[in-house]
Amino acid sequence: MNSPVKYYLAAYNLIAFVFWAVFLFSYISSGLVMNSFNLLLLNIAQGMAVLEIIHALLKWVKSPVVSTAAQVVSRILVLVLINMFIQNYAQLFVLNTGVVIVSFAWGITELVRYSLYFLSLFNRQPALLLWMRYSFFIALYPLGVTGEWFVILTPLVANGVSLNAYTVFILLLLASYAYYFPVLYKYMWAQRKIKLV
Repeated sequence: MNSPVKYYLAAYNLIAFVFWAVFLFSYISSGLVMNSFNLLLLNIAQGMAVLEIIHALLKWVKSPVVSTAAQVVSRILVLVLINMFIQNYAQLFVLNTGVVIVSFAWGITELVRYSLYFLSLFNRQPALLLWMRYSFFIALYPLGVTGEWFVILTPLVANGVSLNAYTVFILLLLASYAYYFPVLYKYMWAQRKIKLV
C-alpha cells in the first residue's frame, strides 16, 4: 500500500474511533439520553462509514464491496429513522430501547474495529484486540439487528399496523435483512476461522 493511502486510512480510522468514543462517553454521561449533541455525534460517527464503500470500491481495503455497502446502507437507514423518529416518538419504550441497543452494539463494534484497523496499518495486531474483533460480533451483530428493528418498528408500535407505504417498506426491508444478515454473519464466522487460527 502506498504511503498517501496508508496515512489517509490511518487518519480515517483514528478520527472514526475518536467520534465513536466521544459519542459513547457523551451518551453514557447524559444518562443514555439522545439529546441533540449526542445525535450529532452519532450522525458523524456513523455517517463516516459511507466512505468505507468508496475505500472498498477503490480496493484500498480488502473488504467486499457488496457486504460493506449492505451493512453501511442498513445502518444509515436506521440512523435516518432515528433522526426522524426522535422528535415524534421520543417517549416510546421501543424507540428508546432500540437507540440504546444500537448505540452500544454499533459503538463497541466500531471502537474495536477502528482501533484494530488503525494498528494493522502499522503492522500491529494485539492478540486481545484481534480476538475482540472476531468474537464480539457473535453477540453484537444479532443485538445490533434487534436494536435496528426496534427503531424500524417504532411507527407500527405507536400507530398500529395498517396497509400504507411504510408497512410495505418494512416488508421489503425485512426481506433484505432476511437475506443479508445471514450472509454478513456467515462472512464474519468465516473471517473468525481465518484470523483466529
